Amino acid sequence: MTTTPNAQALPNDQMLTIEQRLALTREAMVQLRVKQPKGIRRPPGPSRRRVASAILTGRVTSLAFMGELCSIKPISFARVGPENLYALSDPELVWEVFAKLDGTTRRSMALQATRPILGNGILTSEEPEHKRNRSLVQPAFSPRRIATYGDQMVAATQRLSSQWRDRVRTGDTGILVSEQMSDLTLDIVGRTLFGADLTGDAVEISEALTAVLGRFSRMLSPAGVVLLRFPTPTRRRLIESVERLDAVVARLIAQKQAQLLAGEDPTDMLAVLIQARDPESGQGLSVNELRDEVMTLVLAGHETTANALSWTWLELSRHREIRRWVEEEWDTVGQDRSLGIDDVGQLHRTRAVVAESMRLNPPAWIISRRLREDISLDGYNIPKGSTLLASQYYMQRDPRYWTDASSFTPSRWLNDDGEFDEKAPGQPRAAWFPFGFASRKCIGDRFALAEAVLALATLGRDWEVVASAPRDVIPVPAVTLRPGNGIPARIRPRIGH
Repeated sequence: MTTTPNAQALPNDQMLTIEQRLALTREAMVQLRVKQPKGIRRPPGPSRRRVASAILTGRVTSLAFMGELCSIKPISFARVGPENLYALSDPELVWEVFAKLDGTTRRSMALQATRPILGNGILTSEEPEHKRNRSLVQPAFSPRRIATYGDQMVAATQRLSSQWRDRVRTGDTGILVSEQMSDLTLDIVGRTLFGADLTGDAVEISEALTAVLGRFSRMLSPAGVVLLRFPTPTRRRLIESVERLDAVVARLIAQKQAQLLAGEDPTDMLAVLIQARDPESGQGLSVNELRDEVMTLVLAGHETTANALSWTWLELSRHREIRRWVEEEWDTVGQDRSLGIDDVGQLHRTRAVVAESMRLNPPAWIISRRLREDISLDGYNIPKGSTLLASQYYMQRDPRYWTDASSFTPSRWLNDDGEFDEKAPGQPRAAWFPFGFASRKCIGDRFALAEAVLALATLGRDWEVVASAPRDVIPVPAVTLRPGNGIPARIRPRIGH
């Protein structure tokens, strides 16, 4: 992977419209349909009546229905509309499909349904586009680059802390945790991805993202994409929301291109993406490809980390003794200065708290793949065109692989020396996969973890976030696992801080 200082070589094409992406999505859905052979032996699963009920009531993408599938071990089957679903609940089977057979699978119909939003970015694209584009995006997440983002992560968090101080002075201590964390991660995305202050766009982006994600579960239903062909209110609102996001992204890309053409040398991710060139062809990302990758990074870097932080504050509000345990670290590491990227490796308890929160409430709660060819799995012949899925939510809560699986126990992630270690809990491989597997593993995993750790520790030094009704919060699955009511809470300064 190389970059070029020659800004005159920047691509200058146009972005696809949402209508064009909808048409491409329908085409992709048609191509995914494969006639299944008759008379083959299937694994057990929910009755046809229960599946039909889930379809009619819109519960196919619910935690309850997925839990029913995953409760039948080690593999279960359900036919949902045109989809033949196989749910895997054994780590070795999960590893076989999502790691070892990575090259023989493709994106599932559920992920294809996100194309109107994400286009053909690295989350949705297939080979060879995926490999080529991932190589172009990867330099933006190199360890060296991530190290330069640490100060911006902390600065954004300190700005939120300052806003909280202003609120407390006026007696306004009530917040929605998910809203505050969304604003924070959007600020961080603006600084690191665009090199821009997005606080002026925060309401526009957050409202549009909320509208899009709120309708996403409907798009995943068997008739979801078909219904988007008709001029319904849902279709109109979805298109309007995506167009709002497209307009913001297009403006930011144009601004960055202008900076580069003017000879400036910005160091944010977007500048890296614009200048990246394929070493074989010399080609970079087109404006439309930039749009798709940026939209993917905004969703992945903003939505998932905001949810991870929201769930973590909730768990600390539910478990005061663990809160005091991690506060000991916050009062010790870099106590006389602002935290930085080098401190992430020293914040072992903080990393453990984040990991345990993501174990119980994984922002990415399910993964799926569609078979390109027939395979044999656990004694079953599974034909091409089938969709195989695994759920982080259920695998990471399975008592077969986790001691006291339902409890919030961050100390499980520390080794005998008190250091954070992903292997410390003793779980088998593929019982813990918050960022996915192999070539489809989240490209920004190190960025997201550094962001979550620094944000949590920076705020936690000075503030307590006390959920108003911590036991009443329920998870709502869509693209990510969101806290259903946004977590109403009170903020209060820590005594002595």
